[in-house]
Amino acid sequence: MKNKRLAIFLIILTILTVFVILSSAIFSLKFVEIKFLSSTNVLTDTEHEIVESGNFKYGENVFFSSKSNYIKNLEKANPYIKVINIETKFPNKLVINAVERDECYVIKLSNNKYAVTDEQMKVLKLLDVYKNTSNNGIEIKNTNFTSQSVEEGDFFVLENDYFKVLFNSFREWKISYNEVKEKIENIQLNFNKAGQLLINMRSGVKVVIDNSSVQMSDKINMAFSIYDTTTKNGEPVDYTKNGTIYIYETSTQIKGSYIPD
Repeated sequence: MKNKRLAIFLIILTILTVFVILSSAIFSLKFVEIKFLSSTNVLTDTEHEIVESGNFKYGENVFFSSKSNYIKNLEKANPYIKVINIETKFPNKLVINAVERDECYVIKLSNNKYAVTDEQMKVLKLLDVYKNTSNNGIEIKNTNFTSQSVEEGDFFVLENDYFKVLFNSFREWKISYNEVKEKIENIQLNFNKAGQLLINMRSGVKVVIDNSSVQMSDKINMAFSIYDTTTKNGEPVDYTKNGTIYIYETSTQIKGSYIPD
C-alpha cells in the first residue's frame, strides 16, 4: 500500500514539476529570426519587416506557440514567402525557415490587371502593366481564371494540379528557372481544340501538344528533345528557328514531328 501511495505521489510531483518548467519565464518567447534556405531577390533585406508581419506573441511559452497561425500570417502578408517550418530553439527563440517563391506564370484578369503567380498559382503580385520579357513569368492565355477575384497572397481556385505539373515538366527540360523563362514566351490553353496546348518559344517555334493533361511530362520532354536536336541522319538540323513541333498520341505510343514553316 505504501509503495502505491509513493508511486502516486511521485507521479503528481513529476506532473507539477513539468508544469512549473513549462510555465517558467525561461521558456518565454524573446527572439524570432528568419533564415532563408536559398537565395532571394524580392525579399532581400526585408527580414525585420517579415518577422514583424508574423504578429508573434512575445512572452508566450515557446512550447505552446501557435506556429500554424504564425505561418498563415507570414505567408499572407508576404506573398513571396514560403515557410518551410518554424523551428523552436530552446530556451526562448523561434527560427522561421523559408524560401522565396518564384514568379512562374502571368495571367491577365477580366479587370485588365495581371496576376503574377508561382507554380502553385499563388498570386505574388498584381500589375497594371505587363511587359513580356525573359525576366518575368510565362504568360498563360485562354485560362478560366480571368473572372476570379484575387488579391496578393491569394491562391487561384484550381480544379486539378495541371499547372504545377506543367511547370515541373518545363523544369525537367531546363533545370534553371531562368533558362525556362529565356526559352518560353507564352503558352495558350485549348489552342485549336479542347486539351490542346500551345507553347510559343521565344525563338519563333511553336510547340503544339494534343491531349496535354495526359502524360504531360512525357509529351513535353519529347517536344523539347526534338527542339534540342542538332543532327538527323548524320546531317545538321536546326529546329529552333521556326516551324511547329507537333506532339500527339496513338493507341500505343506518343509521337512527335517537326513541321517547317
